Parts: sequence; C-alpha cells; structure tokens
Amino acid sequence: MYHRSLHLKKNDAVSGILLYTKQSGVTSFASLGAVKQALHTGKVGHTGTLDSFAEGLLVVLVGRLTRLVPYITAADKIYQAVVCFGTETDTLEISGTVTASAPVPDRERLEQILPRFRGPINQTPPAFSAVHVNGKRASDIARSGDTVELPVRTVTIRRLEMTAYEAPYGLFEIECSKGTYIRSLARDIAVAVGSCAHVVALRRTGVGAFRLENAVFSDYLEPFTLNSRGQIQSQSASVCSIDKNPDLIAGAVKPFLPGSAVECGLFPAVLLQEYAGSFYAGRPLRREWFICEYDNIPGKNTLIHDGDYAVFSAGIFAGVINLCKGQLRYRFVVPRER
Repeated sequence: MYHRSLHLKKNDAVSGILLYTKQSGVTSFASLGAVKQALHTGKVGHTGTLDSFAEGLLVVLVGRLTRLVPYITAADKIYQAVVCFGTETDTLEISGTVTASAPVPDRERLEQILPRFRGPINQTPPAFSAVHVNGKRASDIARSGDTVELPVRTVTIRRLEMTAYEAPYGLFEIECSKGTYIRSLARDIAVAVGSCAHVVALRRTGVGAFRLENAVFSDYLEPFTLNSRGQIQSQSASVCSIDKNPDLIAGAVKPFLPGSAVECGLFPAVLLQEYAGSFYAGRPLRREWFICEYDNIPGKNTLIHDGDYAVFSAGIFAGVINLCKGQLRYRFVVPRER
C-alpha cells in the first residue's frame, strides 16, 4: 500500500508513455500510485479508468505528456469479457449483490440478437459508475441508497463476437468507442433475449493503437478464457507483487517520438529551429515554420490535412497545434526544459 506521507526523491524531469498492466482487485488510482512510486514523480495520468474488478491495459502518460491524456482517452477500446447470464447484480459485475434472476438463454438465441448491438447504439451507464450527476459520482449516490437517473448516451460497437458459450457463461470480444460500458452492454443483450446478466471477468486488451501484450507486467496475467471468472486478487497482494519490480516500470517508459504521435492519432510535425523562439513565444503560427511528412514520402511538406499536429522541436515534444480550414491555432505548448 502506498501512502501520501511517503517521502520520495522527486524526478519530475522523466517524461514518456508507459503501457501498464492493471491487475484485478486494484483500482486504477492505486495502479498510478505504483507508477509514481517507481518513477519518483507525481506527474502521471492514465487515459481511461478500469473498474476495480477489471484488468488489462492502462496507457499512462508521464511528465510533459500528461497534456495528451484527452487524445488517447478518445481512442477506441478493445475488451474481452466473460458474462454470466441468468443473474444480475446491483453493480452489473461479480462483486455486487444479486438482485434478479431469469432463464438462461441458449447460444443460438444469443447469436441471433448480437447484430442488433453492432454499430451505433443507445446505452445507459450503470448506476455504479464514475459518471457524474449534479457534481457527484453516480456510484457514490447509488451506495447511499438513493436512485440514480443517468442519461442515455450513444456509443459505437465496432466489433462484437461471442467466441465461446457454456451456459450460463459467454466469452465475448468487443471493440467499441469511448464511453462504452461493457457491463451495460451485457445487461442490454440479456434483456433483449428475456434474461439478465452480469460481467464476471473483464480485460482491456487495446487502447487505440496500443496493445496489452506490449505492456509491462502483461506476462503476470493468466490466459483469458471462459473460465476466467471470480479470480479477483486482493489489492494488497497485487500491489505488493508490482512493488518488487520498480525497475521494470522505469525501464518500460518510452519516449514520445513522431511514431508515437501517429499512434495517438496525431500528425507529426517538425518545427524548424529558426522559428522555435516564435513558437514558444506564442506568436501567430505560419505553415512555413513546419516540416511534415505524408504517406511515408519524405520532403519539406508543410501542413496540409486538417487536424491536430504533434510538434517536435530538436527531437523533443513541444506541443499540439490544429489546422482547420486553412487556419492554424495552438492547442497547447509544452514549456522548454531548463
């Protein structure tokens, strides 16, 4: 367990991207505590919370890169989930209290209904979730015994496959947009076939272009199968196992390079050094300040496509700018290292 009172030698100069494996039974916040401990810095941010019972990929941004959190948070996610049909819990996952039961559907009926849940769908988040209602977390309101009214949102399910089924358990693979709750998806699929359900195991395997197999500690995870249910480790055991390997965390932090920008959905642009002073001073942007390569064709191309560009100055990430209908503007500038 990590304590705020722990005295660390600060190393706020460290900066980069860390692909990190969250273990089940540990909150995303506690996982960040392990990273801060290993890197001796408080400048750490993750790009999408995982429920405590869930495991898998956290993309962690360190130091100067924390301003990029919204870009990665907006990326599509890939999950594996084991769903138990026939019972529902108040949290829609394994740690909750059973609140309903219904007949267990057969595989054929489930396969028939799945196409209805591919593409854009309307979804209501779980009452026990991090969604804020009137300034409070929905989960806090639900735990107090009050009713939570959450608005319906539109999400996109790009891929939904049931890869195994042994009643009452189904193994699913899902690729979805930001803001999708797999617990809600399981609930709604069950309702559509006259049943109810809850998620008993959940693993995030992808965030945008980033994959779990490239994350530090991914080899700690057991294979995810139909039998991956109810295997939640205690938080103390999980954090302790990671605490023994701080050097692995430090060694897994990767620098943010032009290729990393592409993985984050940004165009990479090189700032010509004669214009660096103007850029850092916030003067009006001009296209001739930058070199940008398109379609792997090298050359002194200026900015062409509308969108956000990650700017690199002397090989160091300097900020993000936006081109829209011929107009250039700053998103943000990262101060120069002293």
